[in-house]
Amino acid sequence: MKNEGSPMSKSKQPTIIDVASAAGVSIATVSNVINRRKVPMAPETIRKVEEAVVTLGYRRNVMATNLSRRRSYELGLIIPHFGGYYGRFAEKLEQRVHHFGYHLSVFSAAGMDPEIEQRHLEHLLQRRVDGLVSHGLAMSMQSTQQLVGEGTPLVIFNGWGWPSEIVKLAVNLDFAKASSQAVQHFLANGCRSVVYAGRRMGMGANEQRIQGFETGLAEHGEPVVHALLDAGELGVVGTLDEALRLSGDLRPIGIYTFNDALSLELLAVCHERGIRVPEDVQLIGMDNEFFARASFPSITSFEMPVDLQTSLVAAFLMREIGEELDEENTQLLEMYLPHVAGHELFIDLEMIERKSTGN
Repeated sequence: MKNEGSPMSKSKQPTIIDVASAAGVSIATVSNVINRRKVPMAPETIRKVEEAVVTLGYRRNVMATNLSRRRSYELGLIIPHFGGYYGRFAEKLEQRVHHFGYHLSVFSAAGMDPEIEQRHLEHLLQRRVDGLVSHGLAMSMQSTQQLVGEGTPLVIFNGWGWPSEIVKLAVNLDFAKASSQAVQHFLANGCRSVVYAGRRMGMGANEQRIQGFETGLAEHGEPVVHALLDAGELGVVGTLDEALRLSGDLRPIGIYTFNDALSLELLAVCHERGIRVPEDVQLIGMDNEFFARASFPSITSFEMPVDLQTSLVAAFLMREIGEELDEENTQLLEMYLPHVAGHELFIDLEMIERKSTGN
């Protein structure tokens, strides 16, 4: 005979039935609360269930729950690195999927290291993730195809040219359209030569910018002195020197950069040399980082609509997994999915005009 203080009695784990009884609600209600399902519930009901969970020390048997539903409630996200836009994307997407009761594991591509990529792949397969989100440059098509072959829905963001048999949807920022707008903005502001300072290592994203830059020139209709420069190869100082050399006496020069960081570096060199911005050189960046607003002069840039992009990615992925969407997410997909071309959806970027272009 064992008393109440015996080890066996202490080791007995509370069940979902105990939680429901303590909170005075149904087992289904407890399940809805702990799985964070979007089911209409009174705040007081949620409070009672959460209080009972804490008081009883209840912890759901995740493995048993997942096996019965054939879901792991795990998602994977692979990004090129954790800085800037990618960090913001990961944070926002985590918030979005959390509302559906999913956990998001985030991995960095670590410079496209094949060994690390293989480790990520093995981990994702082992965890049997219910869905995967990947940047178009963060994982090879071969690796993602292996995951898709296991039945894992895949959504790409900022990836171009992925085959439809691998990717369900690519939610892309329209860098080409933004780049064309940058060229037109320079020319409307009196620039007599325009330069794109890119980074070849940006691959697809860089190519989209080049495509838009050339479109902007073509739409202008008149010959314009222009150049495509690789800042990764020339360096910051070399990029500015080459832009000045190619432009001759034509001023101002409009320099559109791959991102805000490169614009800021060019601005610093201009200050050092006494080159006036925007009188001699005008700058437009990309990402709308905080330092673009804080620099002197402030840098014209493009806002990356991370909220919208992650909302679309999360809603589409949840639908593919089989989750029931609420009215807001349903309307979001109904608004944007008709605009998908093939399996690619393009989202416009907003130009934020500042003093580096004379505004």
